Amino acid sequence: MPPTRYEETAAHLRQRIEDGDYEPGTKIPSVRTLAAIYDVSDATIRAALRVLEADGLVKTMSKSGIVVRERSGRRRLTRSSQISHDGRIYRFPAAAEQGEPWESHGTPVASIEPVPADVAAIFGIEPGTPTARRRRVMSPQGEEPWDVIDSWIPPRVMAQAPQAAEPVTGPGGYLARIEEAGHGPLSWEETARASMPTREEADLLGISPHMPVMRILRVGYSALDGQAAECSAYAIPADRIEIHTALTRGPSARWPVSYS
Repeated sequence: MPPTRYEETAAHLRQRIEDGDYEPGTKIPSVRTLAAIYDVSDATIRAALRVLEADGLVKTMSKSGIVVRERSGRRRLTRSSQISHDGRIYRFPAAAEQGEPWESHGTPVASIEPVPADVAAIFGIEPGTPTARRRRVMSPQGEEPWDVIDSWIPPRVMAQAPQAAEPVTGPGGYLARIEEAGHGPLSWEETARASMPTREEADLLGISPHMPVMRILRVGYSALDGQAAECSAYAIPADRIEIHTALTRGPSARWPVSYS
């Protein structure tokens, strides 16, 4: 099937951006101007721009117009089952190079919020139940926001480890307070899926609402009762991540393979 007009227009604009005709941080022509240049309707240009926004190439700014985005390099997220401790906090599998410093954008916020449905199901509580949430916006040092992390603590655990829900948690962070309350050692599982960001997430990450995000949901289970004692939800823009997993041969695929 031949490309549509908006796909052709998006491809041409993408090439101009990649060729440096429109440099990062600069404005590209308005919708009306582009429509005249390409001899198409305003609706076609808007559809083309949505494609470029979803690819992370441009962003529509309320006062500046359509701006070419500065792009951080895509990082490889190597998935493994290894969790480490650096003497201060737990380290979970991440995209950062070993030992690479990360920084917080803005001040991390601890608050009581209505729990979303997916996290409520994990905790076995009603959606919307007031629940402790710790929010951080993080990135490798010197880079634009890389992820939004919402760490949720269910009411039963919050009652046992109240400091875990406070802005200052003490040495080891909120996970240490949960484990010290009798739930240690925690064990974790992760799931990943893709979806569109909320408007709030898009604003915090500085991305278009048309760009998908990778959602990683990490659940920490109590050694005391086997129930979920914490849940951390990561939202990572799709243009900043690729997932890498080393594959191993199972017993039936052992070399040399015998063909019958």
